[in-house]
Amino acid sequence: MIHSTPEYIQPTAELLEKLEKFREENAGESIGGVADRVLFEDDNVKIWEMKLEPGQHSDLHHHAVDYYLIIFSGDYVAGIPPKESGADIFVAKVPEQGNTVHIPKGGTEWAYNCGEKLYHEYLVELKNT
Repeated sequence: MIHSTPEYIQPTAELLEKLEKFREENAGESIGGVADRVLFEDDNVKIWEMKLEPGQHSDLHHHAVDYYLIIFSGDYVAGIPPKESGADIFVAKVPEQGNTVHIPKGGTEWAYNCGEKLYHEYLVELKNT
């Protein structure tokens, strides 16, 4: 696995409509965890694991601190911010070899597997940022 700049793609009209519908249907959802389960935690970091099958999504979550995503598998994943945030929906292509990506604090979104492969990542939460 290496680091590469995330590649964002323009979703098709059909996919964008599906993601907008998801956003509308889930409006008002309360904030949940950033991933499925915690693998490790100490005073400095919390390491989460997320696995999303095609069509599955995470809880609505907020990145209150900086994170590193260590992405093992997937093909396409969407970030769907709440409509009231003013942020746009985005779709990223997952490199075949995986990726490591820095996520700065401040964003709120659902992660949505809009691809055809299992999306699997570890999230390293940097508590002191």
